[in-house]
Amino acid sequence: MALKNVLPLDPVVNIIVNLAAVSATRKKFNLALLMGDVGTVADFANKRIVTYDSLNAMLQAGFTTEDRLYKAAALIFGQRKKPPLVAIGKVGSEEAPVKTVQECRQADSEWYVGIYCGDITDAQILAVQEYVEACTPSTMFAFTTAEETAKADDGGIFGTIKSKGYRRIIGQYSTAHKDAICAAIGWAMGAMSASTINSAFTLAYKREVGVQAENYMQTFTSNDLNNIKKNYGNVYVNRGNFYDVFEEGRVGDGSWFDEIIYLDKFKNDMQLGIMDLLVNASKVPQTEAGMGRIKTAIKEVCDDMNRIGFIKEGVWKGEDLMALEYGKVLPGGYLIQSELISEQAQAERDARNAPPIYVSLKIAGAIHHVTIQVDVNR
Repeated sequence: MALKNVLPLDPVVNIIVNLAAVSATRKKFNLALLMGDVGTVADFANKRIVTYDSLNAMLQAGFTTEDRLYKAAALIFGQRKKPPLVAIGKVGSEEAPVKTVQECRQADSEWYVGIYCGDITDAQILAVQEYVEACTPSTMFAFTTAEETAKADDGGIFGTIKSKGYRRIIGQYSTAHKDAICAAIGWAMGAMSASTINSAFTLAYKREVGVQAENYMQTFTSNDLNNIKKNYGNVYVNRGNFYDVFEEGRVGDGSWFDEIIYLDKFKNDMQLGIMDLLVNASKVPQTEAGMGRIKTAIKEVCDDMNRIGFIKEGVWKGEDLMALEYGKVLPGGYLIQSELISEQAQAERDARNAPPIYVSLKIAGAIHHVTIQVDVNR
C-alpha cells in the first residue's frame, strides 16, 4: 500500500554533506609570451593575447612559416622538453616595447616569461625591465642580442643590466637566430610542465634545438665567452666538438634562472594554499592549533618542492633563527617556525593577524663544474 505522506528521515538521521570549494588554479609557470607583429591574423581582431597549442594551429590561424613569431614559436615547441602552449601577444601600431609588455600583463596574468620578437634597442630593453622588476604577478623578460659590444670587457647590454642589479631578465648573445633565447625558454617551460619527482632543472648545458652554436657561426674565442659570462649573459657554444650547450643559465644580477622561477612558484603555491584554507574553513582559530593548520598548508608546498628536487636535506649555514641554528640539518630541506600566540600583542590579536611564520629552505642547487685530481704512480 502506498503511503499518502512520507515522513523525512532527517529528524532521526541528519546527514550534512559539505563539498569544498574548488581550489584556485595553480600556475604551472610554463607559459611563455612571444610579442610581435601579428599582421592580419583574425584571432587578434579584438584580443591582445591568443594562445596556441602547436605550430599547425598558428598556420591555421593565418601565420606563415616566414613570420618571425612563427619561427620563435618553432623554437619554443621544438625542444626536447616542450610546453603544451605558447602565448602570442600583439604589438600595437608604433607602440613602444614597454607599452606592449604592460598591455599584455594587464590582458593576461598567466604568462611567466615575456620575449619581444621584434627590433628592440638596448634603451628599450632597460625601459621594459624597469617595469618588469616591479610588476605583479611576478614576471621574467628574455631577450637575444647580436651586438658586438656584448663580447667586450664591459659586456655591453649585459654589463649595463648587471650594474643595475636587475634580476628578472635573462639574455643570450646569438648571431645564429634573432630569437635564440626562445629555445632555452621553451626547454624551461617544458620542464615546468612536468612537476614530477626530481623534475627540477638547471638551464646549464642544455641543447638549443634549432640554434647553431656561436663557434660554428664565427670566430668566437674563449675571451669572448668569458666576457659574456662574467657580465651574466648567456651563449650557446660547442664544447669539445661533440657538445652543443647553453651556458650557463644566469639572470641579470648573476642569480640562477632555475632558482628564480622555482622560488616564484613556491611563493605562488604557498599563497594559494593558505588562501584555500582561509576560504574553505569555517574559521581558522587564533590558537596554536589554528597556526598548526596554516603551517600544514605551508608544509604541503614544501614537501612538493622536495618531491620535485628543488629543496633537499642539507646543513643550514644561514643566520640563527628561533630554534634554527647554524650547522643544524634540515631533514626535508625546510623548517617551518612561528612565534607563539601567547606572546602576541593585543593589537595584533584584535586585528586577527597571525603571528609571524618563518620558513627556512635549503635549496638543492646544481653542479655545473667538476674538478678531478688524478695521481698516477709507477
